[in-house]
Amino acid sequence: MKRSRTLAIGLVGIIMAAVLLFPNVLKETEKSIEKLSPLDEKVQVAVEMIESGNGNPMEAIFSLREVIDTDSNHRDAQFYLGQFSVMSGQWGKAVNRFLKVLRIDPSDAYALESLAIARFQQGYTEVAIKDLVFFLEEYPNSSRDSELRALLASYQGESQSESDKVQ
Repeated sequence: MKRSRTLAIGLVGIIMAAVLLFPNVLKETEKSIEKLSPLDEKVQVAVEMIESGNGNPMEAIFSLREVIDTDSNHRDAQFYLGQFSVMSGQWGKAVNRFLKVLRIDPSDAYALESLAIARFQQGYTEVAIKDLVFFLEEYPNSSRDSELRALLASYQGESQSESDKVQ
């Protein structure tokens, strides 16, 4: 019984991580039914290559960069390059990518959440909190409202703990 509970908790954690890291996979699958642009196809192939573990991940990254070279405002290429920067612990690069996505679409809740996580990992807890507060005030009916509020509460608790340590 205890083993199955541990397994179930682990499985839920893996699923949640996949949803957080790759929130647009379903969107990409839906797009594949429609005719994709060559750039969108290139992004989709690169993301599938990294997600599946088949092929050279650097080749996929280079493909995404080629998309950016062609269209610097390609939301998905910027977003996934940011996600892959997060996966490799390159927080500064991730921040820059997510800021670019938010310039393209200021209401992108996934990009904002990822930006806040990257800033928090860099040690910029207060900036991450301000980003989340601003977004929640600006977009009170976001589809990710409850997740973002939970993240905000977590960061505020962390910030309070840091303040208590200093005193």
